Amino acid sequence: MKKTDWKYHYTKKCTTAKRAIQLIESSQTIFLAPMCNEPQELVEELIRQRARLQEILLYTIVLGSPCKYADLSCQPHFTIRTFLNSSLLKKAHQNNHCDYIPMNFSDIPRWIKEEKIDVALIQVSEPNAEGFCNLGLSVDVVQTLIKEATVVIAEVNSHLPCTSGETLVHVSQIDYFVPSDRPLLTIPNSPPANEDIAIGNYVAALVPDYATIQVGVGKLAGSIVRSLRSKVGLGVHSGSISDDIMELINLGVITNERKEINRHKTVCTTLTGTNALYEFCHHNESVELYPVSYTHNAAVISKISDFYSINSALEISLSGQINAEQVEDSYVVGGVGGQMDFIHGSKLSPGGRAIIALPSTAKNGTESRIKVHTKYVTSLKSEIDYVVTEYGVAKLFGKSLRERAESLIAIAHPKFRAALTEQYKQFV
Repeated sequence: MKKTDWKYHYTKKCTTAKRAIQLIESSQTIFLAPMCNEPQELVEELIRQRARLQEILLYTIVLGSPCKYADLSCQPHFTIRTFLNSSLLKKAHQNNHCDYIPMNFSDIPRWIKEEKIDVALIQVSEPNAEGFCNLGLSVDVVQTLIKEATVVIAEVNSHLPCTSGETLVHVSQIDYFVPSDRPLLTIPNSPPANEDIAIGNYVAALVPDYATIQVGVGKLAGSIVRSLRSKVGLGVHSGSISDDIMELINLGVITNERKEINRHKTVCTTLTGTNALYEFCHHNESVELYPVSYTHNAAVISKISDFYSINSALEISLSGQINAEQVEDSYVVGGVGGQMDFIHGSKLSPGGRAIIALPSTAKNGTESRIKVHTKYVTSLKSEIDYVVTEYGVAKLFGKSLRERAESLIAIAHPKFRAALTEQYKQFV
């Protein structure tokens, strides 16, 4: 296609959501653009046409999604496969219409290349003067999807910001376009609990000036970021960035001035925040979005000195095994996500550290998150440098099993310390 021909071909490819979804047939596999870039107009039309569809396999990464395809009325028609879980998928899990794929985010592009994806439903901006659309809120695995899926249907959302990095997709790479002006999916800030603030302060004490950070998502992550306001010259190379990261950029705390790669650039693969964040990133060349094959690549992260990965967990054993996915025998409530990707990167980074931060208790204070042992393991005890709760910091690197247990019991909630000590004695 010649550059001057793109407008003609774009017009020919434009259609309605109804006609685009009519191209989908029973027994096909569909991959939805992840996170807040999930195309809502196309998803809702897919749901409207569910009666004619059987045995649809629906792949998704649901953070930020309303998960309308998990409704009871959809379950006879769609089987969901998710790389990251949500409470909105609980009933679908219980009814065996949803299953979880434990996979590091960095591996998903390789998995896509090895699987057969019939249809990719994505979201893009309106094309620019050269015929390039922008992926806007999230790059993640979509560039790979566009190359590998048999059919690519794009919802063209007029509200989508034009972001920098590897965000451009030419009109020629997409099979069908569906114009839309739907409000974008957002993830609002949640007010932190007192323990979140305490945890944030302890984490901040571990992070030096000019370090490059990666932080997870959620209210604890937000509290940790806000606790870094007194730092100087921080860099960011993360899976996602939030409104709290935007505020640190505006305050001059995040400058990315010492990063050996992407200097003066805040790097992520997805935006997980509000419209204020989206507007901030619109045509903002200081924020760049890249595929997970770059952002979550330990070999890339190894080029950045003093890289601090800061992630959370559901529970941790006294040996330091990290569980970020599932408790007891309930359905999976979290996911592998990028935790191990960034932990591996931190281990290869000169001066890098891996931090796990979590509240000391669960279930309204009735259960300790620090346990003698945990049934499910997401990250290994040999990979973690520090564990932080609202009661302090436990340094695990270089410590024996007994020393680890003593340090972790010391940062457990006081009402559980005696029981943990007795249980540990019986265990060893």
